[in-house]
Amino acid sequence: MIGLLVLSAARFLIVFDLVLGNDQGLLIVARLLGAFVPHYLAFTLPLSLYWGSYVTVRQLTVSSEANILQATGSSIGRTFRTLLVLGAVFACINVAVVGWLQPLGRYAYRALSYKLEKADFYLRVRDSTFMNLGPRTVFVEKINPDRQSFEKILIYERLDKGGSMTIAAPRGSIAKLGERLSLRLNGGQRILIENPAEPDNVQMMNFDVLDVPVGGVMEPFRRRGGDEQELLLPELLRQDKPLADASVADISSSTHKRLVIALSCLFLPMLGIVLGVQSARKKNLYQSIVALLIVIVYHQLVEFMGDFGKGLAAGPAALLWFTYAIFFTISAVLFYKTTTGIGTLPDRFWSTVSRWGLDANLPVWRRGKPQTP
Repeated sequence: MIGLLVLSAARFLIVFDLVLGNDQGLLIVARLLGAFVPHYLAFTLPLSLYWGSYVTVRQLTVSSEANILQATGSSIGRTFRTLLVLGAVFACINVAVVGWLQPLGRYAYRALSYKLEKADFYLRVRDSTFMNLGPRTVFVEKINPDRQSFEKILIYERLDKGGSMTIAAPRGSIAKLGERLSLRLNGGQRILIENPAEPDNVQMMNFDVLDVPVGGVMEPFRRRGGDEQELLLPELLRQDKPLADASVADISSSTHKRLVIALSCLFLPMLGIVLGVQSARKKNLYQSIVALLIVIVYHQLVEFMGDFGKGLAAGPAALLWFTYAIFFTISAVLFYKTTTGIGTLPDRFWSTVSRWGLDANLPVWRRGKPQTP
């Protein structure tokens, strides 16, 4: 929840600028943020599962409660196996999030943003701010409280042949002509330059009332599937043709990145248990920092392998799943050694190496101090 709130706060600044002045601003903000929540869940679910597992096991170890449980006959594996089941549940949830909720939410966010960006002029105008409105640039110095009447208006439009038209008026208001909205200007002046090669050929006209179209019939938003981020997981797996802005390699990389991140929930609890059990009786800040860096390194490796693999013949999928297999295997081996041995994990690791006859030239300080069972 903390991660979602922090990430949503940054998105809120972007969303708030889109809905400022809309009568249903808070409702639209909630819809926009809700559509982006699946995007954040894809990263916060594995991280929260991993960090929650680590902190829980660490607290039980530091307070010696894990030792008490072992004294009653409950092993480390039996005590914390619920976290492994929780990891499988989180993995299923995250696959549903990245495979279905995330692309649908992203499309809904873009569709609503498109509707807001194409909204009526009076909903988007800001005080003392230049804004582009089709081929025109509009500047309004002051907006009245009703948001439909304005003061000190300047409109600039570049014409097809290189000329320009400038309109200035002390006041104006919104008027509806049929299906279109117009900005009705009062007591202003229009300056028209049709050919910039003839600067002396300038037409100036004073007017009492002038209607300038500022709105039109909104075209419907495009269908879902404009890029790979809007495709559902089954659609991504079947996609064998490039899209407008994504090659086949890009689509493959995006697909397998989602799956690798989602299925990381299967080994992250094991890694959290391993690091938590190895905590000393006194709290060690550096161990927590290392535990957090591990998951950050994993995420960066996934991003790097996905991008690097696009230029290889094997493709990004091979590198991504190879990275996943390494982390899964290391986590499983360390979990097994943690739940089946006596002493600290480094001692059991180096004892295993010594049984293989590979520690002849290893420094003594690398092996750790022997401990009494």
